[in-house]
Amino acid sequence: MTETDYTLCNTPAAVAAAVAAIEGADTVAFDTEFHSERTYVPRLMLLQVATAAGIWLVDPIAGIDLGPLYAALTGPGRRVVGHALKNDLRIVWMLTGRTPPRAWDTQTAAAFLGHGLQIGLSTLLHSVLGVHQPKGDQMADWSQRPLPDRMLGYAAGDVRNLLELYRLQRAELMRRDRLAWVEEECAELTEPTRYVRDPDNAFLKLQGGRRLDAREAGVLRALAEEREALAQEQDLVPHFLIPDEVVHLLARHAPRARKDLDGDRRMQHRAVHRHADRWLAAIARGLAAPHHREPGRSPPPPELEAVAALVMLGVQDLAYRLDIAPQLLSKRDILVQALREAPRTRDALADAAQLRGWRRDVLGATLWDLVDGRLHAVCRPGGPAGVRVAFESPAA
Repeated sequence: MTETDYTLCNTPAAVAAAVAAIEGADTVAFDTEFHSERTYVPRLMLLQVATAAGIWLVDPIAGIDLGPLYAALTGPGRRVVGHALKNDLRIVWMLTGRTPPRAWDTQTAAAFLGHGLQIGLSTLLHSVLGVHQPKGDQMADWSQRPLPDRMLGYAAGDVRNLLELYRLQRAELMRRDRLAWVEEECAELTEPTRYVRDPDNAFLKLQGGRRLDAREAGVLRALAEEREALAQEQDLVPHFLIPDEVVHLLARHAPRARKDLDGDRRMQHRAVHRHADRWLAAIARGLAAPHHREPGRSPPPPELEAVAALVMLGVQDLAYRLDIAPQLLSKRDILVQALREAPRTRDALADAAQLRGWRRDVLGATLWDLVDGRLHAVCRPGGPAGVRVAFESPAA
């Protein structure tokens, strides 16, 4: 494909051609351009797909029915390939309630091939294919019409080489016996539940909630749920409806009547007064249902911190030998909590450390051997610094 080998789909006939191409392929490169700064549902501005037959740039604001296109993308057996796919799939789910049955995230696959945890597409393409893909302006205005040729070319470039990249990544992962690891990770991207915004948990996004007592926390929870519902109705980002600090003020003051909303000038927000009845009803619900948080755990003792540090070194050593990002194996806070439970068996430790699937297979034994004393830490020559920590059996 050349840099101008794409079709702009802003007519029903062009979209129908794109649908036919998707239906004729089991694997489709996929990307989106969207604006999400102010709206509850991100505004899809361009949708890019590529198959072996070509590249199609679909205009979702041209007033064309894209139902058949979404049906093709999410059809049985279809695999979509993209880079950092989560946000793109979230938009498809929010628009259709569906996700493709299979997905391949080239950023995720790259992390299992020694490229770090969050490599950018342009860097990855240059490293693997020697292709120069200019980095785009993340704040570009994709709502303008007509879109300049420069922006269309950039959008096409985001999918032009994805299928070749997928082919090479898949072959290398098979060679390293890691294909199942990546497929397991990517399967989670197609799980619709990960894209559901639960109003019951909206208050968890508000900072400072732990400083509130049970009464105030109950009101905060009810107010956050109400703000989420209102934001969805008005298609606004929740904090653009009313800011977080105003929600906290309402939770602490808990006004019972309209006249009480005037008690603090910081609550003089137009959305507070416009929807006063709904806020007051939410406050009443919150007062009737205090939220008793579980007490926070005390800091781990120094001895446990030392054990966790040693275990994390073991995780990092294993990641070094596997040439993958350590964060793919586990995270320190999870391991600290697992160690606090003092598990007595390998399976109990793996359960406490939330190790499932490939992680349990790869890390479970090493983690238990570290905790059970079967591995010792030693310094060995090697690594970028010339010396590295290695973990070996005492009999080695």
